[in-house]
Amino acid sequence: MELEIRNISKYYKDKKAVDQVSLTLTPGVWGLLGANGAGKTSLMRMIAGIVQPTSGEIFYDGLPITMLKGKYREIFGYLPQEFGFYPEFTVKSYLEYVASLKGLSRVESKKKIAELLERLTLSEVKNKKIVKLSGGMKRRVGIAQALLNDPKVLILDEPTSGLDPGERIRFRNLLSEFANDRIVLISTHIVSDVEYMATQNAIMKEGHIIETGSTEELICLVEGKVWSGVIPAQEIASYEKGMRIVNLRNEDYGMVSVRYLADGPQIPDSKSVPPKLEDLYLWLFPQEDCMERNGEGGEVECGF
Repeated sequence: MELEIRNISKYYKDKKAVDQVSLTLTPGVWGLLGANGAGKTSLMRMIAGIVQPTSGEIFYDGLPITMLKGKYREIFGYLPQEFGFYPEFTVKSYLEYVASLKGLSRVESKKKIAELLERLTLSEVKNKKIVKLSGGMKRRVGIAQALLNDPKVLILDEPTSGLDPGERIRFRNLLSEFANDRIVLISTHIVSDVEYMATQNAIMKEGHIIETGSTEELICLVEGKVWSGVIPAQEIASYEKGMRIVNLRNEDYGMVSVRYLADGPQIPDSKSVPPKLEDLYLWLFPQEDCMERNGEGGEVECGF
C-alpha cells in the first residue's frame, strides 16, 4: 500500500502555496513539519481530495485518486483543523450522521461508534450537544469521526490541539496501534507527539519538501549544534539577543541552565547535548519562536 504525491503544486492567485511536491507515503505514522504558512494544510487538503491541485497528481496504489472517486473516500479519513457540525447534533447523533455519509451499515455504525466512544473516553458525553463540549472533547469527537470507517489512509491536521497530556498519551497509543498497516499523516504543533508517534517525517518550507526521514535521521542534521550551559539569571537578556535559545531552566543560587543552538559553544563551560526534534525545527526555521519553554524534558510547542 502506498500513497504517491507526484509533482503537486497549488497556486492561489499570485501565491504559490505548494510547489512541485513529490512524496511517497507508506504504512506507518508520518509527521508533516513546517512553519505556519509552509503549505502543510493546502497539501493535506489536496490529499483529502477537497482541493484540486493546480498541477500534478496523487495516486493510491498506482491509481489516480481522481479516478477512484467514491472508492477513495471509502478508505480515507480526514480531520481538518476545524470540523463543522450542526448546532443541534449530540456526539452520538453526529457520529451516526457521519457514519451514514461514509456508507456504514446500521450494525457496523453502532458497533464502531460504541468502540470509539469508549476508546476516546466520550461515552459519558455521548448524548450531550457538541457545541457545549470543551475544546478537547470536541477534538476527540473529530478524531472519532475520522476513524469511523476504519480508513486505510488517515490525514490529521492538528489532532491533539486542546487535548490535555493524559488525553494526548491515550491518543498516541491509539494512533500507533491503528497505524500498523495503514498510512497516517499528522501535522501538529506539539513536538513530542511527532517524536513519539512518527516513524517517518517530511519537513516542509515555503511550499517545498526540504527533508524526509525518521526522527533519528533528521536530528543528525543538528548533531554538534545543540549546547547546554549555565549563566546568572540577570544575564539572560544579553544572551538572548545573540543566541537561539531553545529552553531555559532555573537552577539554584540565581543561575539559569540554557539550552541553545550554535555552531560552537557560546557560553563558558558549555557541553554538547543530544539533539531533539524541536532543536532541528529552530535550526531550520530560526525566525520561528517556540510558544513555550518550560525546561529540559518539558512539552515544547513550536510552529509545526
